[in-house]
Amino acid sequence: MTTAGLPERVAILGFARSGRALAAALLSRGVAVAVGDDKPESAFEGTEAMRSAGVAFHFGGPGEALLEGAGWLVLSPGVPMTAPLVGKARGRGVPVLAELEVAWRIAEAEVEGENRWVAVTGTNGKSTTTSWVAHILRRAGRSVALAGNIGVPLSDFLAERRPRDFVCEVSSFQLEGIQRFRPQVAVLTNVTPDHLDRYADFAEYTAAKERIFENQKEDDVAVVNADDAAASRARTGRARRVFFSRRAACPGGAWVESGEIVSEVGGRRRPILPSSEVALPGAHNLENALAALAAAQAAGASDEAVAEGLRRFHGLPHRCELVLEDGGIRWIDDSKGTNVDAAAKSLEGFPDRSVLLILGGRDKHGDFPSLVAPVRRAARVVLTIGEAAPVIEKALSGAVPIERAETMEKAVERARQLARPGDVVLLSPACASFDQYKNFEERGRHFASLVRQTAQAT
Repeated sequence: MTTAGLPERVAILGFARSGRALAAALLSRGVAVAVGDDKPESAFEGTEAMRSAGVAFHFGGPGEALLEGAGWLVLSPGVPMTAPLVGKARGRGVPVLAELEVAWRIAEAEVEGENRWVAVTGTNGKSTTTSWVAHILRRAGRSVALAGNIGVPLSDFLAERRPRDFVCEVSSFQLEGIQRFRPQVAVLTNVTPDHLDRYADFAEYTAAKERIFENQKEDDVAVVNADDAAASRARTGRARRVFFSRRAACPGGAWVESGEIVSEVGGRRRPILPSSEVALPGAHNLENALAALAAAQAAGASDEAVAEGLRRFHGLPHRCELVLEDGGIRWIDDSKGTNVDAAAKSLEGFPDRSVLLILGGRDKHGDFPSLVAPVRRAARVVLTIGEAAPVIEKALSGAVPIERAETMEKAVERARQLARPGDVVLLSPACASFDQYKNFEERGRHFASLVRQTAQAT
């Protein structure tokens, strides 16, 4: 073993952002690295420099040779535990770990446990909540690293060896590959059906989310949503449970009462701020605000820092982001709404029969019939795109007029024709983007670009 308990050689499967960042961090610590990816080398930049530094690459569907001499096989977040090489590694007795797990071990070993860790998971709201916690902690004067599934791999922060508050968004895929990862504050925003194309059933998906709590100790905190059926029943192990709710009082937690956000986290009951002053609108964002408040206070932030953080947070791109208001019509990009529950919560924030809703993409075995009630209330028209269009149309038949647009270009063009002053054109697809786009960010950027083009043309 090298420093920080690292083996002399590590194999990494997946050379996207996380795999590349971890490879660089391991090389700088004297670890020999082999990297495999199903894509060809032409899909990546900068491989020659890393090859010169000693990385052994296995592109185009790596075989068992990737594992030769490896003490660990480390998975990038998008690589499933069902990948053939995972079984081969286990057959050889090689531990299979997530990039998150390895980066956490390095960070903890090199500053002797002086970091503070806040980790956030959930089906919806985790990116907003994670960013909101980081924003509050920065307002409290703390040095913060915002990392994980939110876009910057944890490994990217390993070049600086100093104590920090690490605030990490953690996906169920990453949690499948942890062993010791222990956040002092762990947050579960909610659990609703998602990724059922990867998990056998909802129970298996929920169990993956619950792993965020499994290494916590008695003096750690588990922040959970009392309003969410699955989250409120989650197995949180030894940690102290702190609930949040927008519907009812939660002694020892955070809630909304008579239009006021109230907290008992870590002490006496006290008002924090009126709920009307929370920076982001909508019921789902009120839940995110309560989760962020509870997590930040559990991590030691003052009431003053929390209140200012809740008032001044600007939100995230592609999450109910106003692209344009033109001719009394609002165009809103919620491309990050990649599952049914996210789309339903986005619709909550709009008046009855005011929404022209763009739905579709790659189906993740979503429960589209559960959209009938929110769509019937809020939507005037549904425009479908992508592979999931036939499934969505069947599920929503009779609830609202539906037109198949097929592509984003046609959807935006048709929405422009149909929209009236006072309407909202909402892209909240309830599906993954991978049938037509690289990711939800590209989908959202394309939508926004088309919206601006059509506005200029009229």
